[in-house]
Parts: sequence; C-alpha cells; structure tokens
Amino acid sequence: MGKARSALKLYCNALGRLRHSKGFGIHSPFAFSFVLRVLREKCAYYAYADIAARRRLAQKLIASGFKGSDSPRIISLKNARMLFRIVCYFNPKNIMQIGTSYGVSTSAALDVSTSSRLIIYRGTDAYNGIFDAVTEKYVGRISEAASVDDAFLRYFDVNRDGRDFLMVNSLDDDRAVDDCTRHASRLLDREGVIVARNLLSDERVVRFVRNVTESLTHGMTFTNGRLIIIVGYKHLPRQRFNLWF
Repeated sequence: MGKARSALKLYCNALGRLRHSKGFGIHSPFAFSFVLRVLREKCAYYAYADIAARRRLAQKLIASGFKGSDSPRIISLKNARMLFRIVCYFNPKNIMQIGTSYGVSTSAALDVSTSSRLIIYRGTDAYNGIFDAVTEKYVGRISEAASVDDAFLRYFDVNRDGRDFLMVNSLDDDRAVDDCTRHASRLLDREGVIVARNLLSDERVVRFVRNVTESLTHGMTFTNGRLIIIVGYKHLPRQRFNLWF
C-alpha cells in the first residue's frame, strides 16, 4: 500500500512537476541550471559507454546465478548516467557511499575523475562477488568501512577541505538510520551534497531523508519521488523542487 500511495502521489501533482522540470517557475539561477543542464541533460557524456558496459557485466553475473529471487533490482542505465552527471557537476574529490547492491553506482561515481576516491559501507544488500567484479578497475580508489558510523568518521578525516558528497542507497537498520542522520546534518552544515536513492522501496532511506530535510534551514532539494538530491549550500534559500527526471 505504501508504494501504491507514493506512486499515486507522483501522478496527482504531475502538471506542477512537469512545469518545473522544463524550468518554468524556477527563479533561482542555480536551480534552473541544475535542473536543465544536469538532471534533464540529453547530451552524451564521455563515460556513458563504460557505465553501460559495467551494467551489462552486472546483469550477466546476476543471470548466472549470483542473485536470489528477493534481491534488489539493478540501477537503471538512465539513473546510473544521471548519477554520473550529478557527481560530475559537483566534482567532489572524496565521495562517500552508504549501501550498495552490485557496484554500478559506485563505479559511475568514480568515472568522473581519475583522482577521486570513495569510502563505502557496503551494507547487507551487497552482492560482494558482483560488486568486486564491476568495480575491479577502481579497487585502489575504494576504501571499505565497517559501519555507517565508521564510514563517516573516515570520510570527515580525509575530506577536511569540504566539498562533501554522500550517496545513500540503503540502510541496514534503525541504528544505521540514526547514525546517518546525525552525521549527515554535519555534512550539510559544511555545505555538502546528499543523493539518496530507492525512496519507493526502502523505508529506512525515506526516514533518513525525512529526518534530514525537516531540520534543514538552508539549501535546496530536488526529487522525482524515487531519488532526492539535497544541496546544502548556505547561500541558497530553503526550497524544494518536485520534478520529472
């Protein structure tokens, strides 16, 4: 029922979402540029072919029997490419990721720059054999954390100059939600950026997003109901955009 209500809500406000998605009614230059040149960009990027190839590899491994019947769906090619564009736009030197399944989003984020590094807590949804195969090219640029708390502590230690960037794909339990909320508030105070996925399928990620956005005093959020981008820039007014992308 929860998923059905969420999907119905998306279509009930469809006209307003479509209008904003084309840039109409968006007065902020930052938001206008981000929506049209990142979220809805149609031009091809240099890493698109590699992203597609690694996704096909993951699909092949899934089909060969790595995946169980109740396993998460693989990220769509459209969303993997969009995630790449988002990371490319903000261009963080160090990236943090909480939760993964097959490694496609991890490798897409690292495609932006050969000098970028990523700290990850894989979580309990990870298919480690597939993840390792998909991210093999980036093994020297990925650091593993033992928990959500450990991931944030490591990240803040290495990323002292700011430009914080966090991807949240899944959260294991209530403690993970609490830890992620607490540390994410600090990240946004440092003008960081958060991308949270799977809002229609992961109730814990939804709670995390609600916790963070309800206490946000500055910055903008962009969501299509399935994914949300939270930009914690202090010069941006508190504003939420519901879009199609």
